[in-house]
Amino acid sequence: MTKLLILSSNTGEGHNSAAAAIEEAARAAGLQSKIRRPLEESTHVNRSLANLYNVVLTYRPQWMGWYFRLIDRLRPNEREFFYGKVRHYIARFIDAEKPDIVLSVHPMMNHFLQRFIKEEALGIPCCVFVTDPFPPFWRGWTSPYIDQYFVSTDEALQAVTATGIPAWRIERVSMPVRPTFVPASMSEIRAVRDTLKLDDGCIILINAGARGGGPILQIYRCVRKAAAGANMLVVCGKNIGLRRRIEAMQDSRTRTFGFLDDIHRYVAAADIVVTKPGALSTYEALACRVPVLLTGLRYLMPQESGLFDAAQHYDFGFRARTFDDLENIIRKGPSAWHRKRESSRQFYTPHSASDLIERIQPIHVRP
Repeated sequence: MTKLLILSSNTGEGHNSAAAAIEEAARAAGLQSKIRRPLEESTHVNRSLANLYNVVLTYRPQWMGWYFRLIDRLRPNEREFFYGKVRHYIARFIDAEKPDIVLSVHPMMNHFLQRFIKEEALGIPCCVFVTDPFPPFWRGWTSPYIDQYFVSTDEALQAVTATGIPAWRIERVSMPVRPTFVPASMSEIRAVRDTLKLDDGCIILINAGARGGGPILQIYRCVRKAAAGANMLVVCGKNIGLRRRIEAMQDSRTRTFGFLDDIHRYVAAADIVVTKPGALSTYEALACRVPVLLTGLRYLMPQESGLFDAAQHYDFGFRARTFDDLENIIRKGPSAWHRKRESSRQFYTPHSASDLIERIQPIHVRP
């Protein structure tokens, strides 16, 4: 049985969401599949880099542009010093897993392990799925040790080609979304309302991501002001302090949550999802045929700016650069929000990750 090894990282939950979707599709296709996170599992230095990213993302997201430029300049994933530190770990890692195919879904997972595979002539095909649908990209997405790239948009294909990767080594596939993210039936929406004790008012979901970073409290207050009669669902992720502050307001129409394993139920039941322009949180909402409102308030991470602009270009959602923009969009109400559903359908038709798996299996190591 072919074994697919998927490399991800906890620096950005979207990577893990894509990995989970691919793993499920691989198993459905008869492959043995496993997700590993070498960045967190290897050295103390690597774990520190991952933790720094998550701390900045949670408490100082406005610094992410600085972090983006720092990593692109230092390029730790290309340094001999760091490679030397982890080479023995990689040897043990590969020997323990014995993969037939390696697929990375994270920009920091495309260099050291694949370099070892090439240096040792192990003959294991190395692939990358670029989870960012629009440029600018992290420099780490491209590597001289990758055999095949997969992207989700024409813009991503052009951006990867511009780095010097031959076009024949890049394929476009659908963004892999977990199969639980599908449009909800009326009975499923009613079940969510009954479980949460919500009335028949519209449902606005604010998704703060796994880390709960950014000006979510201000976003909540702005949305609540603009839609006093709406039911509010606020996913705070692992930010316990944020959840407590919102709960302290004791708003009878607001429900708060921590990190959710079944977030698909609430996304599908919403009339609109307010989220930062993370690729997977956006595409998961689109897979549920729920309009998205992407926020770029106070800061906009470079790797998310392309998707933010694409919401207007492809008309699959709304975007808010200021709190006035946010308030105006919310005041338009469900009738205006729902008009985005047809254009979002034209922009993205989910195919789970089956087309990606079909194209991975025939890949051979390049000469």
